[in-house]
This record gives sequence, C-alpha cells and structure tokens, in this order.
Amino acid sequence: MSKIHFIGGEKGGVGKSVVARIVAQYFIDHGQPFLGFDCDRTHGALLRFYTSYAALVDVDDYQSLDRLVDLAAAEPARNILVDLAAQTQLPLARWMTESRLLELAPDLKISLVYWFVMDNGFDSVELLRKFLDQFGGKMQLVLVLNQLRGEQFALLEASGQRARAEALGAKTMALQRMRPCRRSTPTAAVSGQR
Repeated sequence: MSKIHFIGGEKGGVGKSVVARIVAQYFIDHGQPFLGFDCDRTHGALLRFYTSYAALVDVDDYQSLDRLVDLAAAEPARNILVDLAAQTQLPLARWMTESRLLELAPDLKISLVYWFVMDNGFDSVELLRKFLDQFGGKMQLVLVLNQLRGEQFALLEASGQRARAEALGAKTMALQRMRPCRRSTPTAAVSGQR
C-alpha cells in the first residue's frame, strides 16, 4: 500500500521542514522509494536538500494535489512526502473533502498519514483541536512534539487534546533536543620516575 505523508501543523516555525527532512532521510537510508513535494515556494527544504527527489506542489491547485494521489496509486509501496507550508490546512481540507479522498483512499490502496508538528504553545494546541474536530480518526495521525521549540508540553497535556488524539489512534513522538557531548580530556599516564 502506498502512503501519502503530510507533514503539517499549520503554524509557522514549529519544525515541519525539519521533520520532513528527517523522514526523507529515513526513506533514503532504508531504501524505501519516495517522492517529495514542497508547498513552500520560498523556503522549500525538500527542494533545497533533496533536489533529485522533490518537486513543488500548489495546495491551491486541485490538479497539482490530484497528481499526488495519481503518483501514489501508480506504484504500490511508494511513499509520497508532502512538506506543508504554514496556513495550508484550509485549502488542503477543502481538496480532501471535495475530492472525497478520505473515502476513496482505501479503494486506491493509499494510506494517508498526517504528521502534526507542534511546539509547546497555545496556538499549536488550538490548531490540533481544530484538526481533530475535522479529521480525528479519519487518517493516521502522528503527533510530533518538537522539544527544540519548548521542552515542556504542559498546555497540551492539560487541554486533553493529546489524550483525545491517542484515543483516536494517534501515535506520539518527541523530536528531542540533542544534548551537548562532553569531551573527555585524555589523562596523561603518570610515571613514578622524576
């Protein structure tokens, strides 16, 4: 079954492109066929770093989005990776609704996965709530808690939205801050002679 991976979260600066690059590199390292698509014309990370795998997609153009489905359906086991720009949820949702993608995907042998990348702020929690109101349980969801943008997700936990998402089958992962390595200083061997 082919998969279309949407890397989103709606808010700008939460790390969507970082996650898209990590997923792209995972596919390359594990020999999994994929095609990447960038929605951001000015700062497209996939277009910049994975030129031979990536192309531009316009979320305001249904034909451009339909191409994603055609490519996924054409080759079983192909992954389609879409790095969504900020504030693209509305046109994407409109296309999914009007094309009946959520209903047709199983017949086309396509699985839809939405990677919801978030920071620890109120806006991310509210955007997750809106996403779950519209799509909760209708596609696979991966919550990506970007600890590079805040390590404590107390607002998310208190809101109940993480529990709600997980009750609908969502997986949760943390994008952790890398801890600095301590360099060990070589110790000189001490001789007993003076």
